[in-house]
Amino acid sequence: MEEKLDLNWNDDSVVPPTIYPDLEFLFRQTPHLVFQEVNAKQGEYVLDVGCGRAIDAVELSKNGAITIGLEPSGVMLCRAKEQLAEANTTVALFQGMGETLPFKSCFFDKVMCKGALDHFMSPGKTMEEISRVLKPGGEMIIAIANFESLGFRIGKKVTRLKVVFGAKAEEQITPWVLPVDHTYKFDYQSLRDLVKANFQIKSIKGVSLLWGMPWWGSILSKLPRPIRSGILRALDKVARLFPTLADIIVVKGVPFSECK
Repeated sequence: MEEKLDLNWNDDSVVPPTIYPDLEFLFRQTPHLVFQEVNAKQGEYVLDVGCGRAIDAVELSKNGAITIGLEPSGVMLCRAKEQLAEANTTVALFQGMGETLPFKSCFFDKVMCKGALDHFMSPGKTMEEISRVLKPGGEMIIAIANFESLGFRIGKKVTRLKVVFGAKAEEQITPWVLPVDHTYKFDYQSLRDLVKANFQIKSIKGVSLLWGMPWWGSILSKLPRPIRSGILRALDKVARLFPTLADIIVVKGVPFSECK
């Protein structure tokens, strides 16, 4: 496991050169829902697994929560320290892996993992570890990209049709193809199965709809801002009710096992 782990991973290629309104909405709305689900309170111990630049950990600390960020990449930890200096706040940072959390059992009130689980060598082991470090009644919140979203499903079909009619396959934009720095491809069912092995699921919600659908971002960018904002908000409400189709899936659960 350690031999495959990239301790110098960085997020330079995460954001595409052109950000269309649908992706901008997705980047904004995902943390909004995650923070609602975490609902960090004064004095609670909150762990962010795969914290990256610690942007989310900083936000969670604003309500008085004691936040800790865990990140395997030394590069990202350096960027996280820069983020903390700019924010003038305190977040404890640790270098480590989700599969072997360096914390004692039954310690945290909340554990979140946003957009990182599909980078891990063993998501199943990570879920076991998150269960271990949570207090009785503590909550786990996972947010991850849905590779069987409605937008991706439509995109795959349109791309196949374009190839049939003469377009070159290598010219097609295919965000549904697993990036090289990912180890797992999640969808609603696979994420649900993974979580329910160690947690009682309290809620599953979706964020955003139709990202990745061909021409969708370009179409939205040509619309007046109030109209496109209304469309994106309406689709987001649909995604909440139908996470199987959503661009991002957010799961909250509590551990089955008691603290030992």
